[in-house]
This record gives sequence, C-alpha cells and structure tokens, in this order.
Amino acid sequence: MSWNDLVSTVRDKVRRSLGRGDGREIQVATRPPKLEQLGGVPLATPAVDVYENDKEILIWADVPGGTHAGATVAWDESRGLSFLVKGQAPPAGTPLAVEHKRCDFYRAVALPDYVDGTKATSAIKDGVLAIRVPKRAASAKLIPVKAG
Repeated sequence: MSWNDLVSTVRDKVRRSLGRGDGREIQVATRPPKLEQLGGVPLATPAVDVYENDKEILIWADVPGGTHAGATVAWDESRGLSFLVKGQAPPAGTPLAVEHKRCDFYRAVALPDYVDGTKATSAIKDGVLAIRVPKRAASAKLIPVKAG
C-alpha cells in the first residue's frame, strides 16, 4: 500500500467516524482560505472533539493559553460555526528558554441543519473551549383536511 493510499484510507475512516448513522456528516474545516495570520501572529488549527447527545452538539477545542477575553465564537446559517481564540502574549522580560510559541487558533465546523446555532453557548477553562449548540425542538402538526 502506497503512502497516498494509506492517507486516503485514514482520511475516509476519520470522515466516517465524524459522520452519523443516517449518512449525514459533520464537516470540520481546518481553516478558511486567505486566513493565514492575524496581526503577525501565526494561526494554528486546534484539535477538536465533537459529541452529540439527544439535546445538543458539544464541541471541545484545545486552545492552550486562550482566555475568554480573546475568544470569539460566531454562527452563520450558511457557513456554520467558527471560532477564533487569541493566544496569550508572552510575559515581559528576557526569555531564558522558549518551547511554546504564541499563536492564535481558528476552526470552522459545519453543523447539521437540526441545530440552533443562535442559542449556542461557550465557555473557556484551562485551555479548553467548550461550545454547546442545542438541537432545534422537533415539531409536528396534524393538519385537518376539509371537504371540498
């Protein structure tokens, strides 16, 4: 098996694992085109976990050094959910050793149409951004049929 075949196989498995049993797939984009850096700071793609239960979809994103003051979560009906988290600036002083490079984090997630992104909530704690997107209430109505 060639390297390209192996990569394609792994990519397909990941896509299937993010999908749903009914064939609908949750799309997780790495970054939009033309968004490479923000203010001279490198832009990183954070690792995300996407979970679904009967009430909501929960997204966890690893954003080390991110704070609520530097975080923006946006919902767009046509493009889905996206978030940007600015990394912490290094402390004042002369660095003696630097293994962690400051960066900002961006990710976009196209969610299924049965969620209500306008009611999404988010919180950031210990370098993890948690976004909760509730599902829309299922509605059904019996429509009477009139004669004539």
